[in-house]
Amino acid sequence: MSKCARCSNETSRRRRNPWQRIFYRAVIGCDFCGERVFIPRSTFGFLQRYSQCPQCGTRDLSKLRSRDHVEKMNRNPLRMLLGLVGAPLYHCTFCRLQFRDPRKRSPEVAKFKSGKGARSNDDSGSVLNLVA
Repeated sequence: MSKCARCSNETSRRRRNPWQRIFYRAVIGCDFCGERVFIPRSTFGFLQRYSQCPQCGTRDLSKLRSRDHVEKMNRNPLRMLLGLVGAPLYHCTFCRLQFRDPRKRSPEVAKFKSGKGARSNDDSGSVLNLVA
């Protein structure tokens, strides 16, 4: 897991009460000092500039030409209506969800996915870096 910002010890997920489940995606607490971090839900995700996964919220998406019948598809009626209008089909690489979204991908992620990132030669091999 991650490290605590206050004491640098291990953290773990904590239980949420019903009120916290509405507003927070997760509550992460330190096992040593008791510090808690609340990760909010993106309730206004549709107002953002770039597309993101509706399930996990990541912007690391790949664009698909056609639906993959093996992966699960988002069954939100609005997203299905966007398919009729011709919105692009995206695939989340983390939760493996396919969904429609009229917005574009984030430029940093799109540049990395298209292979336009710079390569640096290291002793450990070549590593892809993003060009800022």
